[in-house]
Amino acid sequence: MKLSKGTLDTLKNFATINTNILIREGSTLSTISTGKNIFARAEVTESFPREFAIYDLNGLLPLLTLMEDTDVDFGDESLKVTKGSSVFEYFYADPNIIVSAPDKSIDVDNFFQFDLTKDDIDMIMKAAAITAAPMLSIVGDGNEVTMQVGDPSTPKSNSFRQVIGTTDKQFDAKLAVENFKVIPGSYTVILSEKKFMFLESSKGDTKYWLALERSSVIGANNG
Repeated sequence: MKLSKGTLDTLKNFATINTNILIREGSTLSTISTGKNIFARAEVTESFPREFAIYDLNGLLPLLTLMEDTDVDFGDESLKVTKGSSVFEYFYADPNIIVSAPDKSIDVDNFFQFDLTKDDIDMIMKAAAITAAPMLSIVGDGNEVTMQVGDPSTPKSNSFRQVIGTTDKQFDAKLAVENFKVIPGSYTVILSEKKFMFLESSKGDTKYWLALERSSVIGANNG
């Protein structure tokens, strides 16, 4: 089986969330961070023929990308990456020793919904790098909705602010920048009263559930 660039990009992104991964039979990939505060699922073009566990995804990815147009064969105990007479063999891990994602989605209550473009996401990452700010906030003041990158604990710290919409609601959804680990692209974003941010790609094939900070204020009963 050949792995597409899209699938490899998904695996690279998932490796930033957790280097462990349990790949189940079929075309759905999922991962969850060790702290259980980042959960992601993606539908890929390939259908994996069996379930297997990888302990260090960052160790496997270079084998999958070292040579172009490689074939991957999934055996009982290992996978083999081949091109011509060259063969890499990589052994699976014990599924019991890795942190694996649940094989289901999480229900989402829609408190507030908005869209982020690829340019918006690129700007978030650039702003975080330039300001060295730890927090991404989506703030509704009853009129405007703003996307802010800054440090709420330090009022005079460097920050970035951009208006992204309007609302009659008031909320302050705070997300640690270090947990904003998404593949660059356009997303529909939903803020949940359960204090998580849900992102779904424009193609509907990639989804993220990101836990918000406890200090977030969303809904009448969430102070």
